[in-house]
Amino acid sequence: VWRSGRAGARGGRKKVDEMELRYGFKQEFPPGMKLTKNFRSKLKEWQQLPYVRPYEPFDGRLKRSKDGLKRMEKRAVGMVHEFLSLTVEKMAEVEQVSQFRKWFGIDLNIRDLFLDHPGIFYVSSKGKRHTVFLREAYHKGRLIESNPIYEERMKLLELVAMRRRGMVVTNDRNTVRIRTRAVEAEENGEEEEEESL
Repeated sequence: VWRSGRAGARGGRKKVDEMELRYGFKQEFPPGMKLTKNFRSKLKEWQQLPYVRPYEPFDGRLKRSKDGLKRMEKRAVGMVHEFLSLTVEKMAEVEQVSQFRKWFGIDLNIRDLFLDHPGIFYVSSKGKRHTVFLREAYHKGRLIESNPIYEERMKLLELVAMRRRGMVVTNDRNTVRIRTRAVEAEENGEEEEEESL
């Protein structure tokens, strides 16, 4: 299997390991994140590890060995990745995901699991809430494969944000009209254009 990389632009091609393609996760690191050689080599080694099947029973030996812990970690990442990909917004609160640890058979700290894999998961912390996002499902803060529920939620959030940015509320005879300054400016601009014609 061949994949063109930087060398591909210069005429060469880079050989990609079949194990990495078969067992690897899509990695999208945040812009500006510096990846050291040590981190890259560990990531490549981890990407090539085969999965432990979700319903395969664990024996004590798997938990004790270093390789076994890495395989358990990869299984946990796979389980949470699949769980998040089944949600509507491809995100969930960390506390909600940790409620499923017992049912998923994950013996690792969920929050540390997300932080150890920044190319797969993004953890947002606003106030006391910690939310985990599936990084591959988003591009520039928007869901790539949109759905009606997500679109309606985004419209609601835009309305809430508009209110905070200075909407003008006027009362005329027990009616409430809500108008943004931008809409008023556009209407004034349109009237001026019509007068100039």
